[in-house]
Amino acid sequence: GYVLVDVRTKIERREQNPAGSLHISLDSLDRRTKALEGRKVLAICRSGNRSGTAARMLNARGIETMNVKGGMIAWNRAGLPTRKGK
Repeated sequence: GYVLVDVRTKIERREQNPAGSLHISLDSLDRRTKALEGRKVLAICRSGNRSGTAARMLNARGIETMNVKGGMIAWNRAGLPTRKGK
C-alpha cells in the first residue's frame, strides 16, 4: 500500500487534513526523505501544485510517489475522510 503524505504547512494541516496521513511539509521534505525510503507515497497539498513538486523530488530520489491531483480540494469534493488538528 501507499502512505499518504500531506506536504502542506502546519497551519493548513491544523484546519483540516486527510485522515490517516503523515505530515511532512514541503520545506522539510529534503531533510526527511529517509523516513519514506522503501515506501510508496501519495503526496497531497491544497490543490496539487506543491504535492506535484514533492512527487517529482521524491521520484528523483528513487521513492515511488504519485501526486493526488486536485489535492484537498478534490479530496473534500469526493467526500473522503478528514480530521482537524495535528
